[in-house]
Amino acid sequence: MRSRVLGVFGLVFLALGCKESVESTDIRTTGIYPEITVEAEGNGSSTVTVKLKVGGSNSNTFLELTGGDTLEATVEGETKTLRETSDEVYSASFPVDAEGTEFLVAFLRTEEDESAPASIVELPAPFELEVAPREASRATDDVELSWDPPGSGDLDWDMSGECIRRQFDELPDDGTHTITAGSIETSELDEDDSCTVTVQLERSQRGSIDEAFTEGGRIVAIQRRRGSFTSTP
Repeated sequence: MRSRVLGVFGLVFLALGCKESVESTDIRTTGIYPEITVEAEGNGSSTVTVKLKVGGSNSNTFLELTGGDTLEATVEGETKTLRETSDEVYSASFPVDAEGTEFLVAFLRTEEDESAPASIVELPAPFELEVAPREASRATDDVELSWDPPGSGDLDWDMSGECIRRQFDELPDDGTHTITAGSIETSELDEDDSCTVTVQLERSQRGSIDEAFTEGGRIVAIQRRRGSFTSTP
């Protein structure tokens, strides 16, 4: 499977998007597109993050909660109000990360508009990631990734470091992947440098968005693991 490489021009293009915000009381529930993510990284906890958008999935217009509108998450009988952790991004953490743990996310409104109380997702199975060897030549050495237990479907794979070009792709969730010698790309300025390379795998599972969000939306739970190695010329 061919890896995708994100170069300098791609990064500049992505940075050009102009973010805007509006007050939530100005927008009907039917006009809101939620992006809900549950992330677990193997430390025994999970974080729920919600962004509410206007104009669909590709919009750069986000809602600021006003006028009593709130976001809540309920896990294993515990309910927490999500707090704004950065501009128009709302989060809460729970001390759970087991497979099948259900997260219920509610968007609660005043009596003037309909609430969306039941967006639901379950965590996929956790896994452990190993990266070997700890130091490898880009020219001559393979790097082996192994994770246990394997799953079904695909994983998202991402590799980055200061001296290499970022690569990302989907991988079969079969427990192994080889980064072959000669496949890690660098710029001409970095070809003689060494650096720490971080490898990230994500196993994800989609859930269901409350039907009050007639614009649709996205809710996904992710088990994320990271490993690293030193990449040399």
